Amino acid sequence: MIHFCQKLIRSPSLSGEEEDVANLIKDEMEKLDYDEVRTDKAGNVIGKIGGSDESIPSLTFTAHMDQVDVSSAENWDYDPFGGEVAEGFVHGRGASDTKGAIATQVYLPTILDEVPGSHGDIYVAFAVLEECGGLGSKYLMKSLDTDYAIMGEGTGNEIRIGNRGRVLSRVTFRGTSMHSSSAKPEDVIHYDAAEFLLALRELTMERGKLGKSSVAPTNYRCDNPGSNVTPGRCEISVDWRRVETETQEAVREKLAKIIPESGELTIDPLEEVAYTGTKITSPERQAPFYVSPDDPFVRKVVSVLEDEYEREIPVSTWDFTTDCGYFVEAGTTVIGFSPCEEKYAHTSRDRVSIELMEESMDGYVRIIEAVSDLE
Repeated sequence: MIHFCQKLIRSPSLSGEEEDVANLIKDEMEKLDYDEVRTDKAGNVIGKIGGSDESIPSLTFTAHMDQVDVSSAENWDYDPFGGEVAEGFVHGRGASDTKGAIATQVYLPTILDEVPGSHGDIYVAFAVLEECGGLGSKYLMKSLDTDYAIMGEGTGNEIRIGNRGRVLSRVTFRGTSMHSSSAKPEDVIHYDAAEFLLALRELTMERGKLGKSSVAPTNYRCDNPGSNVTPGRCEISVDWRRVETETQEAVREKLAKIIPESGELTIDPLEEVAYTGTKITSPERQAPFYVSPDDPFVRKVVSVLEDEYEREIPVSTWDFTTDCGYFVEAGTTVIGFSPCEEKYAHTSRDRVSIELMEESMDGYVRIIEAVSDLE
């Protein structure tokens, strides 16, 4: 399992370039005698382990194959694509987001004989394009019919039951470009942009079970041809993280109210091309998701993990956005459990704990047992 994790890290897999990692996973699944191994048109990899009792609910373990790029490699203590083992960790880009989880989930067939009694169908599914909006999971859930799911985003072997959704928008300001020596304040669209930004800062954010919505301007771009010319067009990117009580349309309305006359709001649909050439689109960004801590699945999983690990298992929500919303939309109850750790994702310290990986395997046994006991 550890060697396989190293191989995954040593195979770079930017969004839209996951084919090599997908092939590694398929080969490993076939070596481990999965009952079925397939790839859908988007390039998602799905392995199936047939259940011994059709009356038991099905369970899917899932994570994503793509990873963010590496910047400033000189800041890394270990080669970002070396997959080195040191200090009790496997190091490298994607280790905690989410190749450490992939390595453990792929090896599920090796621990199934430890599950007492029968189990239902088990799927192990890995998605493309998570880092650019989760469209791989959206496509995956068109054909994967599963009752419950375990998401492999970083939890450090704790439980996550929710995350905020995401709305990405653009506000474009248009005016007349002119020589800066003759420009009056009303001719300079920077001031309209500044007015919008100040109003954005003062917006009242919605609260819900997922905490509080947040908004942040991220990029500011102008078509400025020189230091002595005012721009005729400027664009601000806005990243809004919404709670479960807030719709994408509500976000649009709140932004529209504070945009000056020279500005125009655009919320673009998601559109990406997978490594297979399949184009995937969605009119809406990733949705928030929330499962009650009193849900029978949550309570049962927490109970068996606390029994296994002999410690309290914290139950909380992710601050970032995951693909779980797509599972919820498909009617699947999903929670997060993974040896990966949120604090290492997207950082130059990206790593996954070998101890947590080994521990997660014991946890998987108990989770499968828990689903088998659900009515």
